[in-house]
Amino acid sequence: MNTTQAAIPGRSEAPRRLTALERRQAWARHRREAIRLVTAQVDWVPVLVFASILMSPEARIDLAGFQLYPYRLALIVSIPFMALRLAKEPIRLAVADILFFSSAALMFISTTLHYPLDVALKTGGATTLDTTLAYLLGRVFFRNPLDVRRFLYRSSPLVVLVGLIIFAESVSHQYIFRPTVGRITGFSPESTIERVYELRFGLLRAMGPFMHPIAAGIFFGSLVPLFLSADLPKRRWIGLIACSAGFFSWSSAGLATIILCFGLLFYDFVQKKYGLTWLPLLMASSLFLIVVEAFSGGGVIKFVIRYASINPQTGYFRLAIWDYGTAHLMRSPWIGIGILESYDRPEWMHSDSVDNYWLLLGLRFGIPCSVLMAGAFLFNIWKLATVRVAVELGSLRGRRMATGLSIGLAVIFLILWTVSPWGADITWLLILLGMAGGVSDLSSKDRGFRLHNLRKDNPLRIIFGK
Repeated sequence: MNTTQAAIPGRSEAPRRLTALERRQAWARHRREAIRLVTAQVDWVPVLVFASILMSPEARIDLAGFQLYPYRLALIVSIPFMALRLAKEPIRLAVADILFFSSAALMFISTTLHYPLDVALKTGGATTLDTTLAYLLGRVFFRNPLDVRRFLYRSSPLVVLVGLIIFAESVSHQYIFRPTVGRITGFSPESTIERVYELRFGLLRAMGPFMHPIAAGIFFGSLVPLFLSADLPKRRWIGLIACSAGFFSWSSAGLATIILCFGLLFYDFVQKKYGLTWLPLLMASSLFLIVVEAFSGGGVIKFVIRYASINPQTGYFRLAIWDYGTAHLMRSPWIGIGILESYDRPEWMHSDSVDNYWLLLGLRFGIPCSVLMAGAFLFNIWKLATVRVAVELGSLRGRRMATGLSIGLAVIFLILWTVSPWGADITWLLILLGMAGGVSDLSSKDRGFRLHNLRKDNPLRIIFGK
């Protein structure tokens, strides 16, 4: 019930029902304030890096064997801006930060143990650089939910543009973006196109500027919980409609990301409306996992790998990758087999791709590297899930950015058991990881907007009935 406090002589203050006109006026004031907050200012560095991620890998520069991709160049250029921001607003290292930076360090250390220094710098060094800078960008520039909202507001036109490209490729049955860029730069994507070209349901599995259709689906899926929870006064639905382009990748991982995010956010809405908690869902999930572990014959991990696929043949191949990949990993569990090496497998497994990010990290850099990275994900998910902020700045209807980030990160953690994005594709996911660390950092100033600090006549109190 929307109420406010009205003083009555000789009596204590009692709640009074607002008239329809007063509610409309309060809502109008609240909407104007939300628009002002979201559109007032923004750090353009993350937006420009985001734009570089949406560039084709063919738009690169070869510097004596060192590949300077657009996203890598943008991350390098952003270093002085991150340093300035850190000088003004230092961050407090959290457990997730320590786990992440330890994992990134092991990427380079393990590579130097396998190869000469010049080779290690071009391979493991480049990977370490991309990984560290991507996380730092999210950690440094996103200190509160309002920063995320402002970023989404400015980035939504780019999402719409890429969505239109994906749609055009799918219905036209031909790849458009990457071949066009390749003709300009001289780096042809034909080998990739021959490998991934496939029609499903009469439509092409589109990939737009991404390295694979799967990466396109996961990219749009990762944005769904952000736009849903951002509660933007403008462009929220535009962003969500653009994210529907993820369906045109016709990737099981992409579709699963979108569906799981929608499902978990719907449960969050239901549990808040009816006074429930996440405990029933967690208990049901735990029971399901126990049953799968006990009776599936292969355990939870193999169950997820096998059935998280539209194509049964793909599921079988992923199981073979897991079996042969883990067998080879056990021969060198601490430092992996090397970033340039392939795992031992039968001759009929022609491709050396590893459709499991956590297994790929282990194979390239060792099990400790993979475990530490997974720990960084899990700690940030837990921190976000336990953040307590009543109403966040820039939220139009009281939705919480922390909830969307937590759900999105949890779904990505699960999906990475079935795919292994790399390059610009994993860079975006690592920015999200850093973003989660920044928003959940209790030491950051002005993280949210608590209702008990509001004046009684503030529109937020009137709108949310507090």
